[in-house]
Amino acid sequence: MDPKAEKIEAIDRAIHEYSFLIRAAIRKTSPQIDESQMDDIEQEVKLKIWKEILKSEKKIINLGSYIWKVTYTTTCRIMKTVTMERKKAWGQSGEPQHSARAVAQDKGASPNHRLEKKEMMEIIRDTIDSLIESRRAVLKLYLMGMDQKEISEFFGWSEDKVRNLISRGLTDLRNAIRERGF
Repeated sequence: MDPKAEKIEAIDRAIHEYSFLIRAAIRKTSPQIDESQMDDIEQEVKLKIWKEILKSEKKIINLGSYIWKVTYTTTCRIMKTVTMERKKAWGQSGEPQHSARAVAQDKGASPNHRLEKKEMMEIIRDTIDSLIESRRAVLKLYLMGMDQKEISEFFGWSEDKVRNLISRGLTDLRNAIRERGF
């Protein structure tokens, strides 16, 4: 067997042997991901390991440690990209893209209903903008669809702090809506 074929076979065996380590590292780095995201990240990690080992001229001393490091950095990069995409969904205005347009163009509703929805969106936007910075940031991410665990990891805060900020922000939002007669 030629040396390149032996190297490829050895890489394949190592990746197969360390699959449990790859999944454990992904789960530890991003415990909130679902199974389909886990599979996607695992596939990308395996490809990265293949590329790195094939192009690398240096000898890898501790393969398990090397695989853990590649898995960790790849998972972090992917999750950062996902987070940035979620942030972009909010746009510069601080509201979900197209939400104001969607409310205004609700074709099935009467003009009064559309006006009420538009006023409600303004109340929500104004209330969120009036919150303290930490509460505003957390509430925007929560309303965008991130869960408490993701938000706590994003900011590096405890889940209790995030839960408290979300709870208080939603209470402020409810109170503002009631005060305006909705």
